[in-house]
Amino acid sequence: MIVTRPINTNYSSLDRHLTLQPSPRALKTGQVIDAVVVGSSNAGQVSLRIGDRVIGAATTIALKQNAHLLLEVVQTRPQLLLKLIPATAETTARPLQQAMITLLPQQLGLAPSLASLIHKSLIESRSPAQAQLRAMIHALADAIPGRDNLSRAEGLRRAVQQSGLFLEGLLARSLVRSRADVSRDIKACLMRSQHSLRQYLAGHGSVPGPDTPLPYLHDRTSPPRNRALPVPQQRIPLGYSSDGTDIDGAIPELLNSVRGALARLGLLQVITAENFNNGEFMWQLEVPVKHSDGIEIVSMTIEKERSDRREQDASRWVVNLALDLPRLGPVLIRISVFGQGVSTCFFSDSASTRSIIEQAFETLRSKLAQHGVDSLKLSCQQGSPAAAPSSSTTRPNIDLQA
Repeated sequence: MIVTRPINTNYSSLDRHLTLQPSPRALKTGQVIDAVVVGSSNAGQVSLRIGDRVIGAATTIALKQNAHLLLEVVQTRPQLLLKLIPATAETTARPLQQAMITLLPQQLGLAPSLASLIHKSLIESRSPAQAQLRAMIHALADAIPGRDNLSRAEGLRRAVQQSGLFLEGLLARSLVRSRADVSRDIKACLMRSQHSLRQYLAGHGSVPGPDTPLPYLHDRTSPPRNRALPVPQQRIPLGYSSDGTDIDGAIPELLNSVRGALARLGLLQVITAENFNNGEFMWQLEVPVKHSDGIEIVSMTIEKERSDRREQDASRWVVNLALDLPRLGPVLIRISVFGQGVSTCFFSDSASTRSIIEQAFETLRSKLAQHGVDSLKLSCQQGSPAAAPSSSTTRPNIDLQA
């Protein structure tokens, strides 16, 4: 299989400002890489998605759309030559299965974990080392966007990109392009906080004790599920954790909160990776939002749906949002984007909430029109939207109903 040409696309990136080009220099002979077939022709040409790039290749092998491949780099010069490695469904799913098994018992809800971290960082410092530790946690708190940030398109885009879901992808691109700024990425901030906490313990002659076993069993936040609709999560006040008088005594709780939050983000990455391995362009993520008195979570899915038609506009973007709003309660919002047109449907079990939302429709239409967006449909219904059916027959890595 010989790579013949690049295809300019942003298939697997939410950052519209990136120009994706394959870089053979980033590959080494003998390296084994994952690829997904995103297009093929009868002329022996195939389009492969490798990481966040789509490249064209010439091959005599009959490959099906959405097929998952393992490829070995045979040579990089003068042409990039890749050899197909036979792979079974079991070997393809094994890394994701192992990640799911490891992360699931450790995960904690993002809101209680972040609220606990911020609350404990308010404890007065008694030494320079404690002050440095507090500064690191304050940097994490500062990276969490406020509601005002999410009310603007650019702020929302940045919050999604820095939610932690795309951290490794941003770092991977840094190997072949300019260095990515991940200083405000939520997962990166959590990892730096974890490192600082462990360094603090080591500097005081202590080692991290055993983690609290199976925190998921004591946490009310259900774990994310593959292709499931987002679930509204209650805002958690900053006083969620018990108060303490010294930060040293809070270190075990802080470490457990960091570990639980990192495991939660890892689960979201695992189920999103499973979606892409199944040929479904669907991201599942959670964006924390900071208030003066607590933390709330905006749960969402972002999906590119495609029909069987060949027209360029035969695809649409669908965004599902789950919010727990003050005075309105849990609300789910489904936004479908067709070109410059938007169709929005709100879902709530409360009749009074539905009435309040419907009264605001004209204002919403006006706001959308000011930004050049045509509101195709606005509606409000009882209950929840139907989950999108999977286009793949692949079973999930872990059956949470078992």
